[in-house]
Amino acid sequence: MPKIILFLISTACASLWSFYLIHIHNNALLEQLDPGVLCGPEGGCSNVLASEWSSFLGIAVSAPAVPLYLVLFGLGIQTMRQKYPLERLSQIATLTSSIGFIFGMWLLYHMLFSVKELCAYCIIMDILNLSVLISGAFLHPDNPWKSFSIATVQRLFSLKSEAVLIPSILIGTVAITILFPEPEQDVEAATSAALKAIQTEDQNKGAEPVKKTTPKKASKATSSTQKTRRVVLNETGAEIPIDASVPTKGPATAPVTIILFEDFQCPFCSKLAGNIEELLKQRPQDVRVAWYHFPMNKSCNKTGLKKDMHPKACAAAYASICAHEQGQFWEMHDVLFQNSAKLENKDILRYAQKLGIDIQRFKKCMTADSTRSKVEQDAQIGSQNGVTGTPNFFVNGRKLGGAQPIEALVAVVDALKEKSEGQILLDVEVRDEIIETLPETTPTEIELEGPYGNFFIDAFEASVVDGKAQSKAGAEPSQNITWYEAQEACEAAGKRLCTEEEWLTACTGTIAIDKNNDGVFTDNMEGRKYPYGNWQQTSYCASSRKPGGSEPVITGNHPKCTTPEGVFDLEGLTKEWVGVHPWNAGMKGGSMYSGPSARCGYFKYQQSPFDKENTTGFRCCKGPLPSIDTEKHKGGRVGDSLLNWSLPTLDNNSISSEDFKGQPVIQTFWATWCGPCRKELPVLAELYKKYQSEGLQVVAINVDKDPRKVKAFLKQNPLPFPVVLDTNSALQDQFDAPSVPATYWIQKDGVISRKTVGYDERKKNLFNQYVEQLLK
Repeated sequence: MPKIILFLISTACASLWSFYLIHIHNNALLEQLDPGVLCGPEGGCSNVLASEWSSFLGIAVSAPAVPLYLVLFGLGIQTMRQKYPLERLSQIATLTSSIGFIFGMWLLYHMLFSVKELCAYCIIMDILNLSVLISGAFLHPDNPWKSFSIATVQRLFSLKSEAVLIPSILIGTVAITILFPEPEQDVEAATSAALKAIQTEDQNKGAEPVKKTTPKKASKATSSTQKTRRVVLNETGAEIPIDASVPTKGPATAPVTIILFEDFQCPFCSKLAGNIEELLKQRPQDVRVAWYHFPMNKSCNKTGLKKDMHPKACAAAYASICAHEQGQFWEMHDVLFQNSAKLENKDILRYAQKLGIDIQRFKKCMTADSTRSKVEQDAQIGSQNGVTGTPNFFVNGRKLGGAQPIEALVAVVDALKEKSEGQILLDVEVRDEIIETLPETTPTEIELEGPYGNFFIDAFEASVVDGKAQSKAGAEPSQNITWYEAQEACEAAGKRLCTEEEWLTACTGTIAIDKNNDGVFTDNMEGRKYPYGNWQQTSYCASSRKPGGSEPVITGNHPKCTTPEGVFDLEGLTKEWVGVHPWNAGMKGGSMYSGPSARCGYFKYQQSPFDKENTTGFRCCKGPLPSIDTEKHKGGRVGDSLLNWSLPTLDNNSISSEDFKGQPVIQTFWATWCGPCRKELPVLAELYKKYQSEGLQVVAINVDKDPRKVKAFLKQNPLPFPVVLDTNSALQDQFDAPSVPATYWIQKDGVISRKTVGYDERKKNLFNQYVEQLLK
């Protein structure tokens, strides 16, 4: 009995540990595996767990072990119940764990001689595998050596119970891979580690013993949460040339040179680019930056990439080279990173035109052999120095990888300025959020030039005291508030809510203009992308928190989350109501949970003024506004009481808005030729059937000019709710509905609470929430 208990413990631990290995493998790919006790002082686990040996065809190498050891555990239980022979269990366990052990030794070889790092997680897996092998062998009733039997292999492919093992492993592996897939990544092998110290054999040949300096602590910061990160700088550096073809930024006499190997479609490269930009601001005389291309695409990178990662990386690299020929590499660099999802040829040409680049010369350069050769040569130089993915970079020749946080970059520069010899170890405190108290003299109101003249905007998100909005640092901002409540609080303070364009002007530093006259300013946004600049710094604002956290929600305690003019917290904290009328109510900036979406361009504009969430807040403005016709579309706008109407049906009867009085109504303008309408109508039909018993009414107002088309459409696509005809669009013109579908959500009291324009399948589930609000 003790032997079978030991076997069950071994298989259970092996299955659980192999499952855990999948989790940390994925974290390593995301560069989120922090050095810890098991990783050792230099965090080598990340390099192993994200190397090319850690997965095959997107399947983590530990994935098959999960179902394997789970099946062995199940067979062990059956053996304890005397329903499976002990001898056969010993043989099947010995065979499968021997294969696993041999595979583990092969991986151990590559860990030691290919990656050249030790991974304690992997070694624990090997030990557990060995424990299953030994405990399985000693289960044999005669002799452990008899557990090694060729008959076991034959039984795996027979109709006996062992035959379940292979399909169980295959099905289990596929299921685990689907449920826990490898994350999208932009690094291979060496670059998946956030910080990597590599000493190749060539570097070690004839080298003196490595001298280690005492780990240095970065300055302590006040923050909600902070982690200590170990940065390792090896003694030996690479010699990488910098000639006229290599774009540089910063003084040539700077004591520290950073040579980047990057890809314009790599999101981690984009993050690193923002941190490098911040580093140049903090250490302007100490750092020079140089750029080498390493696109993760085989068509222009001939260094033996395993697969193409980024389809437009080569075109983006060519564009930057051609911009460099005309003295605008860094300008193009910024544009390419900030538009990495839009890198078609037409997009690139548009960016070049906007930068004032000679287009004919640019086009000729884009197709030149010399341009392609430059990219290939850069990639070869990177490969010769150990670069296999992006981002990788060399600081005074010492190699680092990953999107290093600004704190780590500053610490590295400061350490190298001291010209420390030998290996350098730095313990750097990385902050999730930089939180500090502002001086009491910080202005609470900022005057800016706006679209309609000078206006004032509150420096801080509003808290409400005695019904009045106040702008004050160190206060808890008002949350879970409707547009109406926010507007009332501002008016009580002698102000009003900010318009979308005022808020956008404050955030971007550029006067907002509605260039396409669609009533929305954010879609034509120019200027800063974030309140503090063009690159997101996740530690500056409260925008990357996780729900359920205990961090305080306080105005103005993020000193770096500010515009140069002094307006705080426009990114994150709470989504801010904007709009001076209920029909143009919207939310700007994103909340503390918005993550990368939190920015100046964040705008939820199809918003009901009755909505409120735990992350909804506001700030106030005052100043001149444009004159508008408040009577236009009256009764057809959000916040208005529905105007009275009466329209004919296809059978020559009529239906009026009075027929739905006192009931919640969904009223949609649609047409037979409208694709989005055809998608939305079935969804509205489902809602009608689901909520009809609770009083919900739906009416579809068709704007086709020919009723025969409507009749033909409905014959093929019958609807359970009434359809009326607005053949000359007269009623549509009375509503603020320039396009179809335009759907109005009307409360029981007849007030239009929401308007949705167009149809987005991804937001289908929101319709249920909208109906639930109407039924209240």
